Amino acid sequence: MKIEKEKWNMNGEVITRLILLVIGAIILCSQSFASNVFSLDLFVSVINHNSIYLLVFVYFILLQFSIGKKYFNYLNLFLVFVYFFVTLTSILTMVQSFGLSTVLDFSLSFIFIIYLVHTLFRGSRIWDEFQLTNSPFNELTNEWLYYAVVVLSLFSLAVDLISTSAFSGVVIACLDFVYHMLFGRYIFLYRDYLDKKKMHSENKGNFDEVRGKIQVVLDKTEVDDKIVEGVKVVKDKVDDFVEKNEIKEKVETVKDKIQDASDGVKDKVQAIFTEDSGTKKKSKTTKKGDK
Repeated sequence: MKIEKEKWNMNGEVITRLILLVIGAIILCSQSFASNVFSLDLFVSVINHNSIYLLVFVYFILLQFSIGKKYFNYLNLFLVFVYFFVTLTSILTMVQSFGLSTVLDFSLSFIFIIYLVHTLFRGSRIWDEFQLTNSPFNELTNEWLYYAVVVLSLFSLAVDLISTSAFSGVVIACLDFVYHMLFGRYIFLYRDYLDKKKMHSENKGNFDEVRGKIQVVLDKTEVDDKIVEGVKVVKDKVDDFVEKNEIKEKVETVKDKIQDASDGVKDKVQAIFTEDSGTKKKSKTTKKGDK
């Protein structure tokens, strides 16, 4: 979708320029605190430390030119990919070093990726191809998502200010907070623009269906647990009954008696068979003697 200047809220352009200024300030300040020497090493440090900011900076720079407005959807796909990478790295960081700061970073990145996907893809073929009209996150309003960004950014700022003891850390934390606020506001304004143009605005979130499926799984799990618990109770009662009535000992006694009886019968049968065999041999010997 091509963004036309007359259709775009002027506040969006102001926010875009402010974001460019803040990103430039973050890059310059972070490197000026690290080193005062401009060299190839400094440039490499800028690339490594502020790679995400640089990519977002490129996105907003291109939006200032006609080529960026013409290929707006492709730039949005690029921006979503950047934040998808940020979310993925934040998950790995949280797993490696679990703490309040890493959890807040992941939560903020996750909110941004949800916000971006359900805003920037509206009006594009991706929205229809991936059937995002039925996404459960459509139930999250524009105001709710923006306030979530604000709250998480405030908590993240507070944690960063508490954990840092250097002036440079305070400055960078404040600039990061301002960037998150402006970036969230940019998404908010663009989504508001899409709502006014009624572009994919009639979406049906299916959180109720998701909740229903989860409840079915939970109910099934609860039933299974009850069955297991019932079987365990029955088993315990049977064991108690057997123990109280000394059934096991009685069974063993009966078993011994049966074994003794069977052994006695076996001995008698063998004795009879032996006696009968001896009688037959004696009879044959007598007959031979008579002859």
